[in-house]
Amino acid sequence: MTSTNKQRVYKIIFQKIQSDITSGILNVGDKLPPERELSAKYSVSRTSIREALRLLELSDFVEIRHGDGTFVKNKTNQTVQQQLTSVVLKTDQTTLYEMLELRLILESQCAALAALRATGQDIEKMARTLEAMKNTDDEEVGIQADLDFHMAIAAAANNSVLAELISSLAPHMRSTIEVTRKHRLSSQENFARTLEEHRAIFIAISRGENERAKVLMESHIRTIRQELSELSI
Repeated sequence: MTSTNKQRVYKIIFQKIQSDITSGILNVGDKLPPERELSAKYSVSRTSIREALRLLELSDFVEIRHGDGTFVKNKTNQTVQQQLTSVVLKTDQTTLYEMLELRLILESQCAALAALRATGQDIEKMARTLEAMKNTDDEEVGIQADLDFHMAIAAAANNSVLAELISSLAPHMRSTIEVTRKHRLSSQENFARTLEEHRAIFIAISRGENERAKVLMESHIRTIRQELSELSI
C-alpha cells in the first residue's frame, strides 16, 4: 500500500469513529474496542487503527489511557486544525515565540560547534535519540526523545557554560516541542518531514559540516516558528 493510500485509510477510520461519537452511537465515557477488534471490524491494519486513534486523541474526541484503553472524551466536532489552534492559543504566545527566537540563536551555534567537537559517544547518543523520535505510539516518549536530541547537540558543543544555559531552558524548549510535535503528528507527511529535518542536522554534525549544521538548525527552528504562526492566525 502506498503512503498516500495508507494516509487515506486512517483518515477514513478517523471519520467513521468520529461520526459514531458525534451521532451518539458512542457516548462520553464509553470504552472503544481494542485495536485488534477495530482492525477486524474495519478490515484494516492495526497501524491504521493506531493512527486513527492518535488523530482522534489529538482532536480531543478520545483519551488514550495506556494500559487501560481508549475512552470517548467529548462530542465536540472540532477539526484537527481548530484543536491545534486551541493548543497554541492556550500557550503564552509571547513566551513561545521569544523562546524560539532564543533557540534560533543558541542552538544554531551549538550545532556548528557540535560538528567541530562532537566525540564518538556524542554521535552515538544523538543517533539513539533520533531513533527514539520515531516512536508515535507514546506521545511522551516522542516528546522526550526530541528534547533529548537537542540537548545532546548542546552537550556535544563541549562548552560547559552554553550547555548549562540550554539545560536551564529545557522546560521551555519542551513546551515548543510538545506543541509542534502535536501538529506534525497530525499527518504522516508532516511527521516524516520533522524526522528528515532532524536526520539532516545529525548527518551534518556527524560529518563535521559545521556551517551546514548551523544553517539546517536555523531552518528547522524557523519552520517551527512559521507553523505556529499559521496555527494561531
